[in-house]
Amino acid sequence: MSTPGQLSERAIILAPHGRDSQIALMILQEAGFPALVTHDLAGLCREMASGAGLAIVADEALRGVDLNPWLNLLANQPAWSDLPIVLLTRHGGPEHNPSARLGKMLGNVTFLERPFHPVTLVSLVTTAVRGRRRQYDARSRMEDLLESEQRLQHALKAGRLGSWQLEAEHLQLDCSAISKVHFGRDEQAPFSYHDWLESVYPEDQPRMQSTLQHTLDSGEDFIIEFRNVWADGSLHWVDARARAIRGRNGRVSLLVGVTSDITERKRAETQLRRLNETLEQQVEERTSQLRHNEEVLRQSQKMEAVGQLTGGIAHDFNNMLTGIIGSLELLRRRIARGRTDDLDGLIDLGVTSANRAAALTHRLLAFSRRQSLDSKPVEMNELVRSMGELLHRSVNESISLDMCLDPELWTAEADPNQLESALLNLVLNARDAMPNGGMLMIETFNRKLERNFTNAHENLLPGDYVVLSVTDTGSGMPENVISRAFDPFFTTKPIGQGTGLGLSMIYGFSKQSHGHVSIDSQVGHGTTVQLFLPRFHGNKAETDVVLDHPPAGAQEGETILIVEDDPAVRALVSQVLGELGYAYLEAADAVGAVPILESGQRIDLMISDVGLPGMNGRQLADIGRQMRPELKVLFITGYAENAGVRAGFLETGMQMITKPFAFDQLTAKVREMIEG
Repeated sequence: MSTPGQLSERAIILAPHGRDSQIALMILQEAGFPALVTHDLAGLCREMASGAGLAIVADEALRGVDLNPWLNLLANQPAWSDLPIVLLTRHGGPEHNPSARLGKMLGNVTFLERPFHPVTLVSLVTTAVRGRRRQYDARSRMEDLLESEQRLQHALKAGRLGSWQLEAEHLQLDCSAISKVHFGRDEQAPFSYHDWLESVYPEDQPRMQSTLQHTLDSGEDFIIEFRNVWADGSLHWVDARARAIRGRNGRVSLLVGVTSDITERKRAETQLRRLNETLEQQVEERTSQLRHNEEVLRQSQKMEAVGQLTGGIAHDFNNMLTGIIGSLELLRRRIARGRTDDLDGLIDLGVTSANRAAALTHRLLAFSRRQSLDSKPVEMNELVRSMGELLHRSVNESISLDMCLDPELWTAEADPNQLESALLNLVLNARDAMPNGGMLMIETFNRKLERNFTNAHENLLPGDYVVLSVTDTGSGMPENVISRAFDPFFTTKPIGQGTGLGLSMIYGFSKQSHGHVSIDSQVGHGTTVQLFLPRFHGNKAETDVVLDHPPAGAQEGETILIVEDDPAVRALVSQVLGELGYAYLEAADAVGAVPILESGQRIDLMISDVGLPGMNGRQLADIGRQMRPELKVLFITGYAENAGVRAGFLETGMQMITKPFAFDQLTAKVREMIEG
């Protein structure tokens, strides 16, 4: 029986006359390629629909038959797919063969003249399969891209933020449905830049146009609040923000941003001003109304903060999506032209952009304190020493890096991976603050925080803490920069040299770890950042030794229940496990999974997303263990609020991995849990 992986890479052979089909089949099987023989064009179409890496077709099989079903199948391939075809011709070459005219109709065709040498056939098939694998990689990237775009749209809708972009040269405006609503327009109605300008209140038009022109000329952020008139004559306020994107010529080519309706906030501000004018006389009778107005104002300011955050996300994601989409488009064009050389660079460019997007979402989760932390005892001195070589390579020769580590340091409780990332971010920030060289000191020491200190900070308890301190002799920061240093996407670095998420990630990590982070800086004298992590109290467990082995196959009969609401993730996990020989059962939610758990079906492991619709994955695991007390559960999560700290979420026989994950990591964890 063919596995999913074999189906996707197999060669389908159609050579109905002579022994060509059997000879080709024998050569490919000896070379280790899965292959099968079909006897007519209809059989070829059926097998292609089940999965194929390439097709090997003799030209005589295409004579005197209706080619339309096959041509339609090829024409209707997904955007990522361009099936390689090897067309077997007779002596004389393709230019003298009647079948050569089919090349343009079939697409990705390579001609092979008979009689052919086995080495030539194997070489052609190897190249075709390699190209097909790249097509499958492109499919995965496109699915990841779609998922990222959907998440961004959900964030915009949740904040009632409209998205828009303006092409600078011809002032072509593209607005989302929510943005149109902010201007009193129907969601389906066209809305051009001219319509936008006409809707602006006449007194605000010169200011809006001047601000826009300044952004187009300077590349600075477009930020403005203005009034607009709806069709019914009512007056509304809009906050419009955008980032400028420069083209290859260095000039601004595009503005990408968001809009929000701030009418309620403006009304509240007006009412507050009126109250303040006669506050002494109206304090008692207007106290209730004032509190209401202040609450409205705070809520509006929160929405402004969400607008700033989402604008930063949109800007950075658009840059990354440009790398992914551009790489895939070039890859598609080259494959369509038969250029299969030098595609690795394009693939690497797309993968790098996708990984940058994954790293950005990881930092956003860290700032929001929603990342999944694997807190455990950490010997901070050992961690710092183990990173010594990396840290020295990260700074230039003009910077002297020293370490002062307390030999009596307590054991800290934290996620070691996040702690390493935090230390590296602090060292890189210190390096950037010293372009002309200087001193960089990494220190560790114990600190007992008293109540008079912790009361001034949210969710910080008195007690013992282990401190990681990074000090530089760089340019330092003024007070107004220090006050915003932990804001997401705030950076003092030039455009393109920093995302503004490094310190915000450290801030989120410290708070989620029940710790604290502080900044002490003076302009011209340098900066010290101190990360406080709670002291570990308890017995340290032995560290598991992880061996780097290739994924082991399944034992006979081993069955896995996969519960995942995202069809793409569910399909990919199923295919990976199927390739290793596991039997698997699928469910899109807990409602579909419970009957399977209630049945007598063998289940060696349940893989479940945490954030399922309705009943979540953790609740499903509890129900499953009521029916199967020994049920082992592997949770996969991209974001789950209750799974933020694993120690309070997982029981014996439960483990967790975080999306996006490498499939080698998934299969190794599956094997470990089944054998454990």
